[in-house]
Amino acid sequence: SAITGSFYVKFMRYMLPVYPFLALMAAALLLALLQRGKAVTQPSQRRIATILPMLAIALVLLGTMFQGLALLNVYSQPNTRIQASQWIYNHVKPGSVLTYEQWDDPLPVALGSHTPDIYRQATYAGPNGQQQTGLDLYGDDTTDKARQLSNLLPTIDVITMATDRLDKSIPRLPSRYPLTIHYYQLLFSGQLGFHLAARFENHPNLFGLSLYDSSADESYSVFDHPTARIFVRDNPYPYTSGELFQKLLDGMQLPPAGANLSGVDRSLLLTSQQIADNQQSPPLGTQFPADSISNAAPVLFWWLALTALGLLTFPLAFSLFYALADRGYIFSKTLGMLLLAYLAWLLASLHVLAFSRASLLLVVAILLLCAIVMFTWQRQKITRFLRQHWRLVLLEESVFTLAFLLFVGIRSLNPDLWNPFIGGEKPMELAFLHAVVRSSYMPPYDPWFAGGYINYYYYGYVIAAALIKLTAIVPTTAFNLAIPTLFALTFTGVVSLVYSFTRRFPIALLGGYFAVLLGNFDGFVQLKAQVAAALAHAPLPMFDYWRSSRVIPFTINEFPFWSFLFADLHPHVIDLPIAVLMLGIIAVLVLPGEEEVMAGSSQHRRKFFLYLLAAFVFGTIACVNTWDMPVYALLFTVVLIVQTILEKRMSPRLEIFVSLSFCLLTVILLYALSYLFYWPFYASYQQLYVNGLGLVQQGSTLAEFLTIFCLWIFLALSFFLLELYRWLNARSKFLPETRRIAGYILLCAVVLTFVTLLGLRTLLLAALGLGIFLFVAWGIDGGAPSKSFKAIVLPVKRSKIAPTTVQLDYTARHTSEATTRFLYVMLLMGLGITLGQEIVYVRDFLDGGDYFRMNTVFKFSLQAWLFFAIGGALAVQQLYKRLAGFIRLAWSVSFIVLALACSVFLFEGTIARISDHQAWVNASPQQPVQSANYIPTLDGFAFARAWYPADAKAITWLNDHVAGTPIVLEAAAPVSYQWFNRISVYTGLPDVLGWPDHVSEQRYSEQTLNRVANINIIYSTSNSSAAIELLRYYHVQYIYVGPLERQIYGQQASLGLSKFDRLVGSVVRIVYRTNDVTIYEML
Repeated sequence: SAITGSFYVKFMRYMLPVYPFLALMAAALLLALLQRGKAVTQPSQRRIATILPMLAIALVLLGTMFQGLALLNVYSQPNTRIQASQWIYNHVKPGSVLTYEQWDDPLPVALGSHTPDIYRQATYAGPNGQQQTGLDLYGDDTTDKARQLSNLLPTIDVITMATDRLDKSIPRLPSRYPLTIHYYQLLFSGQLGFHLAARFENHPNLFGLSLYDSSADESYSVFDHPTARIFVRDNPYPYTSGELFQKLLDGMQLPPAGANLSGVDRSLLLTSQQIADNQQSPPLGTQFPADSISNAAPVLFWWLALTALGLLTFPLAFSLFYALADRGYIFSKTLGMLLLAYLAWLLASLHVLAFSRASLLLVVAILLLCAIVMFTWQRQKITRFLRQHWRLVLLEESVFTLAFLLFVGIRSLNPDLWNPFIGGEKPMELAFLHAVVRSSYMPPYDPWFAGGYINYYYYGYVIAAALIKLTAIVPTTAFNLAIPTLFALTFTGVVSLVYSFTRRFPIALLGGYFAVLLGNFDGFVQLKAQVAAALAHAPLPMFDYWRSSRVIPFTINEFPFWSFLFADLHPHVIDLPIAVLMLGIIAVLVLPGEEEVMAGSSQHRRKFFLYLLAAFVFGTIACVNTWDMPVYALLFTVVLIVQTILEKRMSPRLEIFVSLSFCLLTVILLYALSYLFYWPFYASYQQLYVNGLGLVQQGSTLAEFLTIFCLWIFLALSFFLLELYRWLNARSKFLPETRRIAGYILLCAVVLTFVTLLGLRTLLLAALGLGIFLFVAWGIDGGAPSKSFKAIVLPVKRSKIAPTTVQLDYTARHTSEATTRFLYVMLLMGLGITLGQEIVYVRDFLDGGDYFRMNTVFKFSLQAWLFFAIGGALAVQQLYKRLAGFIRLAWSVSFIVLALACSVFLFEGTIARISDHQAWVNASPQQPVQSANYIPTLDGFAFARAWYPADAKAITWLNDHVAGTPIVLEAAAPVSYQWFNRISVYTGLPDVLGWPDHVSEQRYSEQTLNRVANINIIYSTSNSSAAIELLRYYHVQYIYVGPLERQIYGQQASLGLSKFDRLVGSVVRIVYRTNDVTIYEML
């Protein structure tokens, strides 16, 4: 049954072997309920406890008997095929042309003296050229299928359907059979020129009660009592073949030929209803008026929106993040953004309310109401907290604002959302962002594949779009505000997290610096080359910030600051503050908190809601950047197991085993709940081109790896070696301390040298193995011998009295131990990820080429960096506190030198990245039409007005005047990252095809075939009929002819572009024209 249950089609007959066991189990359950009822001692309950099981037994027995006799009763009447055949012989004249559905029985069957050969079955040429009979409705939905039906139906007198096998199963595959479903809808409603003349049914029945079983497994009904139908042609027949062809294809988005989508495969195409819904969205110029007050001061209004969302969510965060020093004040900003986006997205996904500013304001009102309720419930606690910790809250808010303004300043000096030399993927991201903003309902349409929806982890753009719609700030400006927001949320999130463990703000700031400001060692390598050139009086080489992210050949080695600096609004960047929020939830589980000694029921209730929040955040991570999902699934599972062991370690083994079982069950339920939270996302998302894991044959060299992670390896080894010494020292003191230390250092140096010579994998494996050993033997107890502490619960109420000295000592001790455990987990996760990506890789669409592990190293390294940064900051505090004398001095100097070397990129990389704006001007053979001296500004579209003013004016006109999501045709992109698809990028209007290589990564390979060629044909052919046919096939509404189109197609065939002017009045009309750009609208 498990095997059959995993099939998309679960055949009932294959599960017959388990029926006896199910019947026995059901009978045993009923008897057990009866025995349990008899065991009840209280008279008032015993009667009910005895009667209810007997009623259940009676109901089961009577129901089984009724169903069996009712099914047996179908044989009291002739088979419906016989009845339908008799009707045909009586009502359809001989010589009539009949047809049936393939995979079903042709009617009529032979009855007495009547034989089917008095009628003719319609024939037609099949794919192999041979004549065949019956409608091939299970064949792929293509235009050829529609043409075949439209040619055949006018020649047919009667359509017979011996069963409902096809018309019941085909509608369950809407992605694969949109045309056939439409055919059935037209047939059943009488719009195909046929009417239902007879219907024969025979359902299980008894005593006048019938059981409608047509929706059950087909093997239950189609063999002995199917529903048979006969459709007779209208006279005269109302349609020609051409009219019928158009009627069948009206509003259809057909799946690609040969796609063969199964029941679990999505078509990735919008339905006609979804397309119609999206036409309701107003123009971008109406949604985001350029002269509005929010666009006059975008930084202020954006910051105010973030602050307001944080304040609205703080009462909830205050209750859940009880163990953090700031009670979740900083995390409330991230949580507020997530809740705003999620509720509006859910309403749009369920088609309850369109994704608009009105729905977002409704969500804000809901958050306000919840905030009032939560604040009222916790008024005294929140007031007391703010009275005691207002300096911390103010300090964190100041740090957040400064971090936000710092990156606003950086973005204002290089705001361009495209660059011809190093443009990145901002065009794709902005196109997706615009599409989300324009979409009325979810999933959002695909701006780079007309007729489809975005098959990508698009949810991060929903989060950004929610804030953009709420503030009404122009998206090209808001894009440059989103990056500083993500930077500030990540930085202050790490600061809050580290401060909650250390209660030392300098260490907390160091953690934030490590996480999002520190660079890798390549910056120092480049600085060294510059110094050498200066000493040699040679020209100074320019600092190449790009190469710092491409250290390991054929991979991407971004680190958080590089990602924020380059400012692609990519899922891995959007997910960073959400990942830190998840770490904050895990920290709450690890830290004792000031209210740990509260009543048991309150603890369970609070933990339940914390798990609920964890499921929500984990689900968000999976939809924002799917690559991060396995990392946090593993991390959360490990932390829960460790916490369970700590709570139950003094219990009997059986109790520990049961507790661990419940722990794993909790994890499974949590992940299932996270899936349910985002079920609408998964209902449309199709995972493509991921084929498991592969083994890395040749990984990174030691030099390449250390160029990226040298500081983190230094801190991890320093901490583990210190912990190993402490562990050994606690067990043996046979030598004087000075000799022990000297011998230990010498031994460590020898072993470390030997392990390093064996290679990178051996070094990482040794470090990871040492860390795991120490964690199990020592670190799980917080760096104390396992027998030195036994968990206790203090029976003290916290709400009315101040904490006692014992309670403070209890909390401080637990915090110290929790810090050590968290430190271990962070470093071990970082080492585990970096070792894992040197052993295996995810086999995605790059598999088989030189870049086979590019995405694996790229995506997972960022999370490893985050773990290393947080663990590294905690390790610095531990190391500095525990080391002394010359050893501390030597270690401190080494640490400072490495940290400064890795900080070179912060300064030189920033200057180099900001210089990209001017480098464009210097390197371009042509100067901008208008001045490029428009910085500082946050307007990401300013570059277009300078370099491409004709396109910029046309794009502005489209944004101001075009509502909905009509399809636009523009030049096909032969390569990515260039000035192609600029209309779809900066308006969000769907294009026939975007960057082909990027689109093919997100869709079935068959779907992108021919689109580039067809776009070129439309522009270059002088055959107007061929161009019109393709334009109507792709449902194009606007044809864009600008400088790029003239450059590409005008030189090849000038008649190709001039044909559009010849079609004015009959096929198209001109809606916009300047000297350089003409926009035609299809009539």
